[in-house]
Amino acid sequence: MLQGMTLLSQVIRRGVRRGFLNVIREQGWGMSLGSLFGVLLLGQMLLLLVFGVQTGLQLIREKTDLRLEILESATDIQIQDIIQNVRQLPYVDEVVYITRQQAYERQKQRDPELVSFLTKFGIENPFPETLGVRLKRLEDYPAFTQFLRQPVFTKTVDPNFLSQTTDQEQQIQRLAEAVGAARSILLLVVGLLVLVVLFVVIELVRRRVAAKREELFVEQLVGAGRFTIFLPFCTEMFCLLCVALLFSLAFTAGLVALLPIFLPALGAGGMFGVWSLATVAFLLAALPALLAIEFLVIVCVALLGTFIALQSRVSTAVLPLLANS
Repeated sequence: MLQGMTLLSQVIRRGVRRGFLNVIREQGWGMSLGSLFGVLLLGQMLLLLVFGVQTGLQLIREKTDLRLEILESATDIQIQDIIQNVRQLPYVDEVVYITRQQAYERQKQRDPELVSFLTKFGIENPFPETLGVRLKRLEDYPAFTQFLRQPVFTKTVDPNFLSQTTDQEQQIQRLAEAVGAARSILLLVVGLLVLVVLFVVIELVRRRVAAKREELFVEQLVGAGRFTIFLPFCTEMFCLLCVALLFSLAFTAGLVALLPIFLPALGAGGMFGVWSLATVAFLLAALPALLAIEFLVIVCVALLGTFIALQSRVSTAVLPLLANS
Protein backbone atom coordinates (compact mmCIF):
# COMPACT_ATOMS: atom_id res chain seq x y z
CA MET A 1 0.00 0.00 0.00
CA LEU A 2 2.79 2.40 0.99
CA GLN A 3 4.77 1.44 -2.09
CA GLY A 4 1.75 2.17 -4.30
CA MET A 5 1.26 5.58 -2.73
CA THR A 6 4.94 6.39 -3.22
CA LEU A 7 4.75 5.35 -6.87
CA LEU A 8 1.64 7.48 -7.41
CA SER A 9 3.34 10.46 -5.76
CA GLN A 10 6.32 10.07 -8.06
CA VAL A 11 4.09 9.89 -11.13
CA ILE A 12 2.25 13.06 -10.08
CA ARG A 13 5.48 14.97 -9.38
CA ARG A 14 7.01 13.94 -12.71
CA GLY A 15 3.86 14.81 -14.63
CA VAL A 16 3.48 18.21 -13.01
CA ARG A 17 7.20 19.01 -13.41
CA ARG A 18 7.04 17.99 -17.06
CA GLY A 19 4.07 20.27 -17.66
CA PHE A 20 5.81 23.23 -16.02
CA LEU A 21 8.96 22.63 -18.08
CA ASN A 22 6.89 22.46 -21.27
CA VAL A 23 5.39 25.84 -20.54
CA ILE A 24 8.80 27.39 -19.77
CA ARG A 25 10.84 25.84 -22.58
CA GLU A 26 8.41 25.73 -25.47
CA GLN A 27 7.42 28.80 -27.44
CA GLY A 28 4.23 29.78 -29.23
CA TRP A 29 2.05 30.30 -26.18
CA GLY A 30 1.23 33.90 -27.11
CA MET A 31 -2.01 33.24 -29.00
CA SER A 32 -3.21 30.71 -26.44
CA LEU A 33 -2.47 33.05 -23.56
CA GLY A 34 -4.07 35.97 -25.39
CA SER A 35 -7.32 34.11 -26.03
CA LEU A 36 -7.59 33.02 -22.40
CA PHE A 37 -6.70 36.51 -21.17
CA GLY A 38 -9.41 38.09 -23.34
CA VAL A 39 -12.15 35.82 -22.05
CA LEU A 40 -11.05 36.08 -18.42
CA LEU A 41 -10.78 39.87 -18.66
CA LEU A 42 -14.33 40.04 -19.94
CA GLY A 43 -15.35 37.85 -17.02
CA GLN A 44 -13.61 40.17 -14.55
CA MET A 45 -15.41 43.17 -16.04
CA LEU A 46 -18.74 41.43 -15.69
CA LEU A 47 -17.97 40.45 -12.11
CA LEU A 48 -17.11 44.09 -11.40
CA LEU A 49 -20.51 45.06 -12.80
CA VAL A 50 -22.15 42.40 -10.64
CA PHE A 51 -20.55 43.93 -7.55
CA GLY A 52 -21.64 47.38 -8.67
CA VAL A 53 -25.23 46.26 -9.23
CA GLN A 54 -25.28 44.42 -5.89
CA THR A 55 -23.95 47.51 -4.12
CA GLY A 56 -26.58 49.67 -5.76
CA LEU A 57 -29.28 47.25 -4.66
CA GLN A 58 -28.00 47.35 -1.08
CA LEU A 59 -27.91 51.15 -1.10
CA ILE A 60 -31.50 51.23 -2.31
CA ARG A 61 -32.65 48.82 0.36
CA GLU A 62 -30.58 50.06 3.30
CA LYS A 63 -31.08 53.82 3.23
CA THR A 64 -34.39 55.47 2.41
CA ASP A 65 -34.84 59.22 2.90
CA LEU A 66 -38.27 60.80 3.29
CA ARG A 67 -39.48 64.38 3.63
CA LEU A 68 -42.61 64.92 5.75
CA GLU A 69 -44.32 68.26 5.14
CA ILE A 70 -45.64 69.77 8.36
CA LEU A 71 -49.05 71.46 8.23
CA GLU A 72 -49.18 75.18 8.93
CA SER A 73 -51.88 74.54 11.55
CA ALA A 74 -49.59 72.24 13.55
CA THR A 75 -48.46 73.59 16.92
CA ASP A 76 -44.97 73.33 18.39
CA ILE A 77 -46.19 70.72 20.87
CA GLN A 78 -47.57 68.55 18.06
CA ILE A 79 -44.32 68.91 16.11
CA GLN A 80 -42.19 67.91 19.08
CA ASP A 81 -44.55 65.01 19.81
CA ILE A 82 -44.23 63.52 16.33
CA ILE A 83 -40.44 64.01 16.37
CA GLN A 84 -40.13 62.11 19.66
CA ASN A 85 -42.42 59.31 18.53
CA VAL A 86 -40.74 58.88 15.16
CA ARG A 87 -37.28 58.93 16.76
CA GLN A 88 -38.26 56.03 19.04
CA LEU A 89 -39.24 53.76 16.14
CA PRO A 90 -36.73 50.88 15.83
CA TYR A 91 -36.60 51.10 12.03
CA VAL A 92 -35.85 54.84 11.91
CA ASP A 93 -32.20 55.75 11.55
CA GLU A 94 -32.36 59.55 11.76
CA VAL A 95 -34.89 62.38 12.21
CA VAL A 96 -34.12 66.01 11.33
CA TYR A 97 -36.42 68.99 11.84
CA ILE A 98 -36.05 71.56 9.03
CA THR A 99 -37.57 75.01 9.60
CA ARG A 100 -38.87 77.20 6.80
CA GLN A 101 -35.81 79.43 7.03
CA GLN A 102 -33.45 76.45 6.86
CA ALA A 103 -35.35 75.11 3.86
CA TYR A 104 -35.05 78.54 2.21
CA GLU A 105 -31.29 78.70 2.81
CA ARG A 106 -30.80 75.18 1.47
CA GLN A 107 -32.79 75.99 -1.65
CA LYS A 108 -30.76 79.16 -2.05
CA GLN A 109 -27.59 77.09 -2.20
CA ARG A 110 -29.06 74.48 -4.54
CA ASP A 111 -30.92 76.81 -6.93
CA PRO A 112 -29.88 80.48 -6.58
CA GLU A 113 -31.85 81.44 -9.70
CA LEU A 114 -35.15 80.29 -8.17
CA VAL A 115 -34.50 82.25 -4.97
CA SER A 116 -33.57 85.34 -7.00
CA PHE A 117 -36.83 84.99 -8.91
CA LEU A 118 -38.82 84.82 -5.64
CA THR A 119 -37.01 87.86 -4.25
CA LYS A 120 -37.47 89.88 -7.45
CA PHE A 121 -41.24 89.47 -7.41
CA GLY A 122 -41.56 89.87 -3.63
CA ILE A 123 -42.74 86.33 -3.02
CA GLU A 124 -42.37 85.31 0.62
CA ASN A 125 -40.72 82.12 1.70
CA PRO A 126 -42.88 79.40 0.05
CA PHE A 127 -41.01 76.44 1.55
CA PRO A 128 -42.85 74.60 4.37
CA GLU A 129 -41.41 73.17 7.54
CA THR A 130 -40.46 69.55 7.08
CA LEU A 131 -39.20 66.51 8.90
CA GLY A 132 -36.34 64.60 7.29
CA VAL A 133 -36.66 60.90 8.13
CA ARG A 134 -34.20 58.21 7.15
CA LEU A 135 -35.39 54.61 7.36
CA LYS A 136 -32.94 51.78 7.91
CA ARG A 137 -34.37 49.56 5.16
CA LEU A 138 -36.66 49.77 2.21
CA GLU A 139 -38.85 47.07 3.76
CA ASP A 140 -39.75 49.48 6.59
CA TYR A 141 -41.86 51.65 4.27
CA PRO A 142 -45.22 49.95 5.00
CA ALA A 143 -44.74 49.99 8.79
CA PHE A 144 -43.79 53.67 8.77
CA THR A 145 -46.74 54.58 6.55
CA GLN A 146 -49.10 52.70 8.87
CA PHE A 147 -47.60 54.56 11.84
CA LEU A 148 -48.28 57.95 10.21
CA ARG A 149 -51.90 57.03 9.48
CA GLN A 150 -52.77 57.44 13.16
CA PRO A 151 -55.23 60.35 13.59
CA VAL A 152 -52.97 62.13 16.06
CA PHE A 153 -50.23 62.47 13.41
CA THR A 154 -52.44 63.34 10.41
CA LYS A 155 -53.08 66.66 12.18
CA THR A 156 -49.35 67.40 12.07
CA VAL A 157 -48.14 65.89 8.81
CA ASP A 158 -49.75 66.52 5.42
CA PRO A 159 -52.05 63.48 4.75
CA ASN A 160 -51.26 63.70 1.03
CA PHE A 161 -47.78 62.45 1.90
CA LEU A 162 -49.15 58.98 2.63
CA SER A 163 -50.32 58.42 -0.94
CA GLN A 164 -47.05 59.87 -2.25
CA THR A 165 -45.10 57.52 0.02
CA THR A 166 -47.00 54.52 -1.32
CA ASP A 167 -46.19 55.55 -4.89
CA GLN A 168 -42.55 56.13 -4.00
CA GLU A 169 -42.36 52.74 -2.31
CA GLN A 170 -43.76 51.01 -5.39
CA GLN A 171 -41.30 52.83 -7.65
CA ILE A 172 -38.34 51.83 -5.49
CA GLN A 173 -39.58 48.26 -5.31
CA ARG A 174 -39.79 48.12 -9.10
CA LEU A 175 -36.30 49.62 -9.33
CA ALA A 176 -34.98 47.01 -6.88
CA GLU A 177 -36.58 44.22 -8.93
CA ALA A 178 -35.03 45.60 -12.13
CA VAL A 179 -31.60 45.80 -10.48
CA GLY A 180 -31.96 42.24 -9.17
CA ALA A 181 -32.89 41.01 -12.66
CA ALA A 182 -29.83 42.77 -14.12
CA ARG A 183 -27.63 41.07 -11.52
CA SER A 184 -29.05 37.65 -12.44
CA ILE A 185 -28.44 38.27 -16.14
CA LEU A 186 -24.83 39.30 -15.47
CA LEU A 187 -24.23 36.18 -13.39
CA LEU A 188 -25.70 34.07 -16.20
CA VAL A 189 -23.31 35.67 -18.69
CA VAL A 190 -20.40 35.01 -16.31
CA GLY A 191 -21.44 31.34 -16.21
CA LEU A 192 -21.51 31.24 -20.02
CA LEU A 193 -18.01 32.74 -20.09
CA VAL A 194 -16.81 29.88 -17.88
CA LEU A 195 -18.14 27.50 -20.55
CA VAL A 196 -16.31 29.52 -23.22
CA VAL A 197 -13.06 29.16 -21.26
CA LEU A 198 -13.70 25.42 -21.00
CA PHE A 199 -14.16 25.15 -24.78
CA VAL A 200 -10.97 27.17 -25.35
CA VAL A 201 -9.03 24.82 -23.05
CA ILE A 202 -10.42 21.77 -24.86
CA GLU A 203 -9.35 23.16 -28.21
CA LEU A 204 -5.87 24.08 -26.94
CA VAL A 205 -5.32 20.59 -25.53
CA ARG A 206 -6.46 19.00 -28.77
CA ARG A 207 -3.97 21.11 -30.70
CA ARG A 208 -1.22 20.14 -28.28
CA VAL A 209 -2.09 16.46 -28.69
CA ALA A 210 -2.02 16.79 -32.46
CA ALA A 211 1.39 18.48 -32.28
CA LYS A 212 2.80 15.71 -30.05
CA ARG A 213 1.50 12.63 -31.84
CA GLU A 214 4.89 10.98 -32.15
CA GLU A 215 5.80 11.63 -28.53
CA LEU A 216 2.46 10.20 -27.36
CA PHE A 217 2.96 7.19 -29.62
CA VAL A 218 6.30 6.41 -27.95
CA GLU A 219 4.83 6.87 -24.49
CA GLN A 220 2.00 4.44 -25.16
CA LEU A 221 4.44 1.93 -26.64
CA VAL A 222 6.43 1.90 -23.39
CA GLY A 223 3.22 1.40 -21.38
CA ALA A 224 2.34 4.93 -20.22
CA GLY A 225 -1.21 5.13 -18.88
CA ARG A 226 -3.80 7.80 -19.52
CA PHE A 227 -3.12 9.43 -16.16
CA THR A 228 0.58 9.82 -16.98
CA ILE A 229 -0.32 11.45 -20.31
CA PHE A 230 -3.04 13.54 -18.69
CA LEU A 231 -0.93 15.30 -16.05
CA PRO A 232 1.48 17.30 -18.28
CA PHE A 233 -1.35 18.66 -20.47
CA CYS A 234 -3.44 19.55 -17.43
CA THR A 235 -0.46 21.33 -15.83
CA GLU A 236 0.13 23.30 -19.02
CA MET A 237 -3.47 24.48 -19.13
CA PHE A 238 -3.43 25.30 -15.42
CA CYS A 239 -0.30 27.43 -15.83
CA LEU A 240 -1.77 29.30 -18.79
CA LEU A 241 -5.03 29.92 -16.92
CA CYS A 242 -3.14 31.19 -13.84
CA VAL A 243 -1.07 33.63 -15.90
CA ALA A 244 -4.14 34.83 -17.81
CA LEU A 245 -6.05 35.22 -14.54
CA LEU A 246 -3.26 37.28 -12.95
CA PHE A 247 -3.06 39.54 -16.02
CA SER A 248 -6.83 40.02 -16.06
CA LEU A 249 -6.89 40.82 -12.33
CA ALA A 250 -4.06 43.35 -12.71
CA PHE A 251 -5.75 45.00 -15.69
CA THR A 252 -9.08 45.19 -13.85
CA ALA A 253 -7.43 46.64 -10.72
CA GLY A 254 -5.72 49.30 -12.83
CA LEU A 255 -9.00 50.12 -14.54
CA VAL A 256 -10.78 50.52 -11.19
CA ALA A 257 -8.02 52.84 -9.97
CA LEU A 258 -8.05 54.98 -13.14
CA LEU A 259 -11.81 55.20 -13.71
CA PRO A 260 -12.37 58.16 -11.33
CA ILE A 261 -9.71 60.11 -13.26
CA PHE A 262 -11.39 59.63 -16.63
CA LEU A 263 -14.93 59.70 -15.18
CA PRO A 264 -15.04 62.37 -12.44
CA ALA A 265 -18.65 61.41 -11.65
CA LEU A 266 -17.24 58.24 -10.03
CA GLY A 267 -14.85 60.23 -7.84
CA ALA A 268 -15.31 61.03 -4.15
CA GLY A 269 -17.22 64.23 -4.86
CA GLY A 270 -18.97 63.05 -8.03
CA MET A 271 -22.58 62.25 -8.67
CA PHE A 272 -21.98 58.52 -8.27
CA GLY A 273 -19.18 58.87 -5.71
CA VAL A 274 -21.06 57.18 -2.89
CA TRP A 275 -21.97 54.23 -5.09
CA SER A 276 -18.41 53.97 -6.46
CA LEU A 277 -16.77 54.03 -3.03
CA ALA A 278 -19.29 51.54 -1.65
CA THR A 279 -18.65 49.21 -4.60
CA VAL A 280 -14.88 49.33 -4.09
CA ALA A 281 -15.28 48.70 -0.35
CA PHE A 282 -17.61 45.77 -1.02
CA LEU A 283 -15.19 44.37 -3.61
CA LEU A 284 -12.19 44.62 -1.28
CA ALA A 285 -14.11 42.90 1.52
CA ALA A 286 -15.10 40.03 -0.78
CA LEU A 287 -11.73 39.83 -2.58
CA PRO A 288 -10.25 36.84 -0.64
CA ALA A 289 -13.37 34.73 -1.21
CA LEU A 290 -13.59 35.87 -4.84
CA LEU A 291 -9.95 34.93 -5.54
CA ALA A 292 -10.46 31.53 -3.91
CA ILE A 293 -13.54 30.88 -6.06
CA GLU A 294 -11.78 31.98 -9.26
CA PHE A 295 -8.77 29.77 -8.45
CA LEU A 296 -11.07 26.81 -7.83
CA VAL A 297 -12.87 27.50 -11.12
CA ILE A 298 -9.67 27.50 -13.19
CA VAL A 299 -8.55 24.28 -11.49
CA CYS A 300 -11.85 22.63 -12.41
CA VAL A 301 -11.72 24.03 -15.95
CA ALA A 302 -8.15 22.78 -16.45
CA LEU A 303 -9.03 19.30 -15.17
CA LEU A 304 -12.32 18.97 -17.01
CA GLY A 305 -11.10 20.53 -20.25
CA THR A 306 -8.02 18.31 -20.40
CA PHE A 307 -10.04 15.21 -19.56
CA ILE A 308 -12.62 15.89 -22.28
CA ALA A 309 -9.97 16.68 -24.88
CA LEU A 310 -7.87 13.59 -24.11
CA GLN A 311 -10.90 11.31 -23.94
CA SER A 312 -11.00 11.03 -27.71
CA ARG A 313 -7.92 12.75 -29.05
CA VAL A 314 -5.17 10.54 -27.64
CA SER A 315 -6.34 7.41 -29.42
CA THR A 316 -7.20 9.21 -32.69
CA ALA A 317 -3.86 11.01 -32.70
CA VAL A 318 -1.89 7.80 -32.21
CA LEU A 319 -3.84 5.48 -34.53
CA PRO A 320 -2.34 6.89 -37.77
CA LEU A 321 1.16 6.35 -36.43
CA LEU A 322 0.28 2.78 -35.47
CA ALA A 323 -1.01 2.16 -38.99
CA ASN A 324 2.15 3.57 -40.56
CA SER A 325 4.34 1.49 -38.28
